[in-house]
Amino acid sequence: MGIQERKEREKQELKELIMSTAAKLFRQKGYVATSMRAIAEEIEYSPGTLYLYFKDKDELLYQLSVRAFNLFFEYFSRVRSVKDPLERLFKLGEVYLTFAIEQPAYYDLMFIMTDPMRSLDKENWAEGKKNHQVLTDILKECQAAGHFKGYELDPLSFMIWSQVHGISSLYVKERMQMYPDADKKQLLFDALEIFNNTLKNL
Repeated sequence: MGIQERKEREKQELKELIMSTAAKLFRQKGYVATSMRAIAEEIEYSPGTLYLYFKDKDELLYQLSVRAFNLFFEYFSRVRSVKDPLERLFKLGEVYLTFAIEQPAYYDLMFIMTDPMRSLDKENWAEGKKNHQVLTDILKECQAAGHFKGYELDPLSFMIWSQVHGISSLYVKERMQMYPDADKKQLLFDALEIFNNTLKNL
C-alpha cells in the first residue's frame, strides 16, 4: 500500500470514528447537548479536526441520518424473496424490529430523537421516502390480493408503522422494566405476532 492510499484509509477511518462517536453521544446526551467539542474530546482530537470533515454539527447529523436510512433499506431488502405480499408484510415487521435491536443508536437518531435537522430538506428526502415506499408498495400488493378491503392506504400504512415503531421504541429507550422476567427481545416478536394476527382479520 502506497503512502497516498494509507493516508486516504486513515482519513476514512477517522471519519468513521467521528460518526460512530457522534451517534453514541447524540443518543446518550441528545443532539442539542452534544457539541462538536464534546465529540472531539471523546475521540481525543482537536475540534478543528472535526471541521475538516464536517462543516458543522448539522451536516454531521445529516450524514449520519443518510447512512442510517441507507442501512435501514438494506435490512428491508431482505424481504424481497417472500412472494406472498401478506407474509412479506409480516416479514418486514420482523426486519424492522431486528434493525432496532441491532442498530439502537441509529434507530434513536432516525425515529426518536428530537433535533433541528436544519440541513435536511424533509419534504424531498429520498432516503426516508424510499424506505416508506417499501411498506406502501407491499400494502398495495396486499390490497390487490384481497386484503385490507375498504381501507385507505395512508392511514393503513401509518397505523402499521406506528404500531411496530412503538414496540421498537419501548425497547430502544429501555422502557420495558415492568417485564422483569421476560426475554425482552423475544417479547418484541411475540407482540408483533399478536399484531399480525389482528391484521389478518382486517
